[in-house]
Amino acid sequence: MKILLHRTQQLLLLAALAMAAGLAHAAPPPGMPDIGLPFGNYFAVMKAKLNLTAEQDAQYTIASRATQVAMEAARKARTASAVAAKAELMKADPDFAKLLALRDDTVNASSAERKLANAEWIKFAQLLSTEQKALIKGQLLDRVSRAEIMREKFRQRHGG
Repeated sequence: MKILLHRTQQLLLLAALAMAAGLAHAAPPPGMPDIGLPFGNYFAVMKAKLNLTAEQDAQYTIASRATQVAMEAARKARTASAVAAKAELMKADPDFAKLLALRDDTVNASSAERKLANAEWIKFAQLLSTEQKALIKGQLLDRVSRAEIMREKFRQRHGG
């Protein structure tokens, strides 16, 4: 659960930064959130709305690249973990302790890249003006509110 929470927090931060600009595309299908896919398009729209300075744009590029590296490292770690888990489960007497340890190994495998990406986004956020921060803050609050509404709907539908 802790792993999912940490991953959710990262995605929320990235999505919030992306949502800071809103989207300039056609309305999504009913029930779908107003986010751009793929994320690259979404972030490009955000950059335009934030009207970044040259210094901010350079740091944004660094942070974005660091995020891509972190996501690729996490993807490789998950794939390796899945392969190892399947191999262990194919044994007549699988080692369940080893399977549980795979989860921690997967998180640790990409933690350095994830920390670097977070540090770069913090540097980017420190370069933002008060107006840019206010725009991002509004988008963050909207995103959190929509997530809460979606969770409540899920609980009502599924008895949680």
